[in-house]
Amino acid sequence: MVKAVELTSVDLFGLPGWQQRQVAVDGFVLGITRTEAFEIAKAHNLDLISDLPPRTVRESYSPCRQGPCSVTQVKGNWIGINLFFDADRLTKVKVSVPVDADPEVQQVNIAKSFKGRTYQLFNNYSDSLRSEIFGPTEGKEKLTMAGTQVSPFAKIEYEYPHAGLIVRVTIDKRDHPPEPFDLEVDFVIPR
Repeated sequence: MVKAVELTSVDLFGLPGWQQRQVAVDGFVLGITRTEAFEIAKAHNLDLISDLPPRTVRESYSPCRQGPCSVTQVKGNWIGINLFFDADRLTKVKVSVPVDADPEVQQVNIAKSFKGRTYQLFNNYSDSLRSEIFGPTEGKEKLTMAGTQVSPFAKIEYEYPHAGLIVRVTIDKRDHPPEPFDLEVDFVIPR
C-alpha cells in the first residue's frame, strides 16, 4: 500500500506530482472503514459525532454509526474535518475553514497545523493562489437561500477531478468585487 501524505506533517501542495499522492488528514485516509476511522480518532484523542439529527435519545449519546461524521476533540470543539462514508468506507474527507466560527473553534482547526503552500491555501485563501496551485478552472455558482429569499451569499465550487479535489468558497455578492471567505476542500477519489 502506498504511504499517504499526512497534511499535518508534509506540505502536500509543495510536493512534485502531488496530484497522484494519497492524502491523509489527521490520519484519516480515503478507503478506510468506519471502524478504522474510530480507531484513528481514538488514537488522536478525537470523537466522531454524527452530522444527522439523532432519532432517539440513546442515539444522541452514541458515536457516529451512520451518515457523515464531524471530527471533534473528545468532549470538545469541532476541528474542521467531516468524514463521509459509502457502504462503511470513507469516500470523502472535507476540511473546512469557516471565518465566522467561534475563536476556540478556529484555534483548534486542523488547517492551523498544515505546512507550506498547503497552510497558505487553507489559512490565506485567494483565487489566484488556488489557480496557481491547482490550475485554472471555471467556478460553478450555487445560490443559497435565507428563508424564502435568495441570500446575498453564494458558494462557488471549483472541481479538480484528476487531483481528487473540490474547492468551495463562499462570497458575499454585495461586495464589489466579491471576496471569498469560508473555505471547504473535499478530498475525494480522483477520476
